[in-house]
Formats: sequence, structure tokens, C-alpha cells
Amino acid sequence: MKKLLLILMLAVILLLCACAGTDDDDVDITPPIPPVLTPHHGDTGDPPVVYEGQTIYINDDNNGIDTVPDGDWIRVSWEPFKDTDLSHVKIWRYNNFATEPVLIDSISATHDYYLDTDSQLTERVWYSYFIDLVDLAGNESRSDTVSYALLSKSLLLSPANGATIAPQSNPLDARFSWNRSGTAGKFRLLLMDENYNYVWHQDLYVALEADPLFIQIPINLASQYSGQTLRWRVDSFDWDQEMQAYMGSESFERIVHIQ
Repeated sequence: MKKLLLILMLAVILLLCACAGTDDDDVDITPPIPPVLTPHHGDTGDPPVVYEGQTIYINDDNNGIDTVPDGDWIRVSWEPFKDTDLSHVKIWRYNNFATEPVLIDSISATHDYYLDTDSQLTERVWYSYFIDLVDLAGNESRSDTVSYALLSKSLLLSPANGATIAPQSNPLDARFSWNRSGTAGKFRLLLMDENYNYVWHQDLYVALEADPLFIQIPINLASQYSGQTLRWRVDSFDWDQEMQAYMGSESFERIVHIQ
């Protein structure tokens, strides 16, 4: 009888050990492939750049960390994630004055960018971001870090939003003007079609010029887009010697009808 009980106890112990071993094998302890944030490649209107062996024709969607026209915000984007068993993304931020990273948000891993709409973002401060990618088992991996700094938006003057212009018959209609609202050394008048495809741009470098600032669009360009509606805005840039990079902003957008 005692031998039978002993055999049963040993069998139970072996079964428990086998079950425990099976559970350990099923636990996912592999972190996701580390995410890769997209650095600032440049701005719409810049020449193509080569990034990781690929030629990139820069637009607002693929130029990496940047400001946006809709507000005084910063958009942080990343390369597509490789894993499929993902849960969420944790967003971390610090700046060159407050250097301790702070967890500012968590979003679904289905997103391919994060828009930092914090109303306390300050002009001419370099904000740095990194993310933690979390899978369904709770494993995490950390990205690299990207940085950008905001400038004040330019204040558009004319043409008015929704205006119809006829530069072919009235040369003054070809003048697009704005006031600066902060310090910037370069401005870019950017024209896009209704689908946000690039049409034309021209840069204006300034020093002590008084407001308003303006750029005239070519008459032949107006003729080419006669009868169409274009979008326009003014991007502002200022070179940061210490960071060896541009700070920037994008004005609110307007539409204009070409007669």
C-alpha cells in the first residue's frame, strides 16, 4: 500500500513538473523588433534626399518629424512596425531645458505617427522624442530619438482665403504677402493643388526687411493653373548653429482660385 501511495505521489509530481515546463515554453518573452523613428528629412520643396539607400521626394507625409499647418504642434512618425502581435506605443519626450524624459501618452500600435498637441510647447526649444513599442505579452523595445524645434507661424495677409485672383490681367494679384510673428531668416511660399500635390515654391531670405513680406508668383504659372483652385501657405525657418539644423513652422493654409 505504501509503495502504491509513493508511486502515485511521484506520478503527480512528475505531471506537475511536466505541466509547468509546458507553460514556460508557451510564454512569449521575445520583445518586438526595435522601432525606428523618422528624422527630419527636410521640407516640401527641398531637393530629394537619400535615406537608407532610398531616394525620397520630400512631402509633408514622408519628411519625418516636423511641425504641421493645423496648429503649433509637432508630428513624430516612424517606420512600419515588423511585428504583428503588438499592443500599444508609449510616447516619451524631453527638451534641452527639461532633460528628464516624461511619458506623455500611449496610443494603439496601429498608428504610424503621433501628433503632439500639447499647448505648452514653446518656440525655439528643441523637443526630443522616443517611443517604447509594447506587444500583447507586455514585452517592450525602445526606439532611437528624434528632435525638432518650433517657430512662430507666419500671419498670412493676401490673397484672402477663398479669393479669386487674375494675375494675367492684374499683376498685383500675383503678390502673396504675410507678416512674420517671430524671428526667422528664411520663408518659403508653397503652392499645392487641391490634393496637396506640390506645384511651386520660392524662398525668401530676410534680414532687417520690414513687414509685410511678399513673393510674386510667375504669370505663366497662373496661366498654367487657370480655372483651378490651389492651396498656399508660408513656411518659416531659422538656422540653429549649435544644433546644425533648421527650426521651423508652417502657417495655416488658404485656398485661392485662379481665374
